[in-house]
Amino acid sequence: WTVNAERSTRILSPTFRPRAMSAALLGQVPIVVGIPMAVLGLLATVSPAAANALQKIFQIWRALAHAFLSTESRGTKSIKNAPDPDLLINQKTDKVNVIFVRHCESTWNEVFNRGPILERLMLMPFRIARALFNEAMQTPAGGSIFLDSPLSVEGTAQARSLLAIVEGKEKAEKKSDDAEKSLRILRGTEGKSVLVSSNLQRALETTTISFWGRLQRTGERIHVLSDLQETSANVDTMTLSKPKGLPPLLSLGAALDYPQFEADKRFEVSENKGQKALFEPGVNRIARFAGWCFDAKEAAGSTVIANGHSLYFKTFFQMYLGRGVDHIAKKKKIVNAGAVAFTLERGTVDGKTLYRIDPSSISVVTGGFGK
Repeated sequence: WTVNAERSTRILSPTFRPRAMSAALLGQVPIVVGIPMAVLGLLATVSPAAANALQKIFQIWRALAHAFLSTESRGTKSIKNAPDPDLLINQKTDKVNVIFVRHCESTWNEVFNRGPILERLMLMPFRIARALFNEAMQTPAGGSIFLDSPLSVEGTAQARSLLAIVEGKEKAEKKSDDAEKSLRILRGTEGKSVLVSSNLQRALETTTISFWGRLQRTGERIHVLSDLQETSANVDTMTLSKPKGLPPLLSLGAALDYPQFEADKRFEVSENKGQKALFEPGVNRIARFAGWCFDAKEAAGSTVIANGHSLYFKTFFQMYLGRGVDHIAKKKKIVNAGAVAFTLERGTVDGKTLYRIDPSSISVVTGGFGK
């Protein structure tokens, strides 16, 4: 009895049991993780669904690494210390007209951003549960709800509404004096213009749906630019596309009511570099895109219609509007399905290339900026 009591005391002692349990648990890690991964790896060689599931695991790890380790927002702090764009005033400059079009509501927006704060808090558990279910359903086909979020049902409806506005079948809610001209440019019936888009699903889907009438008339392709990828560390800003490729776009044909939709005939992907770099500030991509507007042969003599993201566009305005300019574009994001036109200038001061947005040229085509 004495021996058993000592053994019992020893087994239950705080210094003994945790060590034994920890060692046992650590010993199980290779089995618990390794065996399922090995099985999934073997299945991936014969099953596309298993291959997509395995790929999703690596994509999640990459997205989490980006969320915690990336230098995505580091460059925004240096904007105030950069040369003032207004140094280009009274200087000789080249000019290009640009129209920013923000993507419509995404599944990420639907889960985390839709509605007043109280409504979000109350509905968040249900929204997340539904999103996780849909995530599992899309995984075998290579899609995702959280990574590279596609358009929500409401977002698809917004894109169709924007199509009606572009085609002149519906009036824009908010527009400036120059809006009619900008709408004709968007429609492709005035001057030269080129359609470019971020490589994220929600932007590609918005572009295709909103400009479907134009695309069918002209037969042109949408240029996919990885330098338009959103400037945020959130997991929904990670693209599912590979270099010179496209994300799944699983619902695009149905959204267009065009089952025979062939993505490879509608997009030009040669300038899509795939996933954004882990340790590159987002402002670098913005600077490269500003240069593209002047240097790319596709943009020569054309209005650049750029379909992309709210934080990216807001940062763009912060970078290239004069430091002393007080404008809503610096403070607020363009709303979902909103379009804003402006003139971008490029010139040289003291041997440095600078870009400047003429604040008087900024005009709301539709939607405008948030409250």
